[in-house]
Amino acid sequence: MEEIRSFKKQKLYTTSNPVMKKFLVFFAVLTPILVLNSCLFLGDGSDEFIKESANNKHSKKAVLFLREAGATVANSYQVSITDYKTEFDSTAVGNTFTVDGDHGKANLYPGAIDFKWLSEDTVEISYDKNLRTFIQENHIDGTAIIYKTK
Repeated sequence: MEEIRSFKKQKLYTTSNPVMKKFLVFFAVLTPILVLNSCLFLGDGSDEFIKESANNKHSKKAVLFLREAGATVANSYQVSITDYKTEFDSTAVGNTFTVDGDHGKANLYPGAIDFKWLSEDTVEISYDKNLRTFIQENHIDGTAIIYKTK
């Protein structure tokens, strides 16, 4: 009976408790491992080529791709203006225009963004007005970008 009384008096949440010490060490080791895994495997997205359009001289092109960002961030459409000979890089980030579906308010589909070259150094990007815009550059490497909602 005396053992039961002494057990009740012992505080289980103190660091003097050996079970609690083991739990804290386990937790301190496990937490950074889980955080690193989520950053390395869930946060690194991949890119899927959608379409491209070149100017008449085939010196530059606009490339649309889907950035599948993983479990922690929504997918996005991104546009890059590059030299015509530049190959699509599935790890690159769009340098010109980035949009997403604004938590389901708009759909990401290939027709949501279109390109039209107005001249050798001017491209018009038309896009669904319901898409949420993050990046919208007006000039990239000597190319003027004009935006039009549809």
